[in-house]
Amino acid sequence: MQNLQPAKQPMLASIAALLTLLLMLSSCVVTQNSPAQGCIKSIGLPMSGGCFGKTAILDLSVKAESPCLDITANNCNGGVLEVDNTCSETLTLGGIDILPTDYVSLDVVEAGPGTYALKEISSNFSDYSPPEDQRITITGRMGSQDVTVTFTKTARLCE
Repeated sequence: MQNLQPAKQPMLASIAALLTLLLMLSSCVVTQNSPAQGCIKSIGLPMSGGCFGKTAILDLSVKAESPCLDITANNCNGGVLEVDNTCSETLTLGGIDILPTDYVSLDVVEAGPGTYALKEISSNFSDYSPPEDQRITITGRMGSQDVTVTFTKTARLCE
């Protein structure tokens, strides 16, 4: 009886090579010149893992002296602020109270011509897409300490 095992090895190697190539192509970035993750073009499946935002938050600056307060930009789905308050005091930022140990996502809303506010959201999807880049400053307070958050909310960075 003949052993068919050697004949199967080249076919298995070919299948493994094809699967490896397909995996590499599924995350191959074609252009990556945008901070908005929905503007990154790739062959196959997107590398950003489900991020589709066409706007972003850039140049984020936080002026606060508390190492227990972390404010970052999440540009996955349009640019929102993520606030992690591990301090023992409540942070009031843009009129929103963020209690100690809270982790919240905040989106920008236009409150009037040239004025902006924040709203708490339950996801990382931003609804605000300005017609042109907007430099925004939001102020707040934690105990006796002033907190100032400044950033640029971009207009759509791609179609």
